[in-house]
Amino acid sequence: MFATSNKTLITLYLWPFDSALTAPVWLLILSSFIIGGLLSAILLWGQWLAIRAKLWRLEGRFNKLQAETDKITAKSAAKQDDEDHHEYSPQDYDQQGEPAASNQLTADRRLR
Repeated sequence: MFATSNKTLITLYLWPFDSALTAPVWLLILSSFIIGGLLSAILLWGQWLAIRAKLWRLEGRFNKLQAETDKITAKSAAKQDDEDHHEYSPQDYDQQGEPAASNQLTADRRLR
């Protein structure tokens, strides 16, 4: 409806050039909206790519840290499991069945 209502021709002078563009009002207005929309879409796409690249880098760092954490946790669990299942040899126990003192200080404390 806008195009059929505004058929007036206007002349645009494009500044660093010496040429002029004559076109109907509706064509110039609609083309400016289309060009603005395309430029915005290109800018948004560029921002999306930058954000996505940062996300990929952060995911890589997160996965690397997660793997290190899992390795440390597994190593810690294995160490704890070894400590829990440590079997004492008979010389590690005294005559009453108590674990033997590992040093003289511990033995002295037991005597008190």
